[in-house]
Amino acid sequence: MNTSAIIMMVISMLFVWGGLFLSIVHLMKHPEELDETIEVIEDQHTL
Repeated sequence: MNTSAIIMMVISMLFVWGGLFLSIVHLMKHPEELDETIEVIEDQHTL
């Protein structure tokens, strides 16, 4: 591998892993409210 390929690989890895890290941090700060959503859906679809 030449130098430019290694640099591009490192940049790509930082981009992917950085996005994953930011997604995890965002979900920890703003969790999804699934319990309320499930209750509403169950109320709307009664048998």
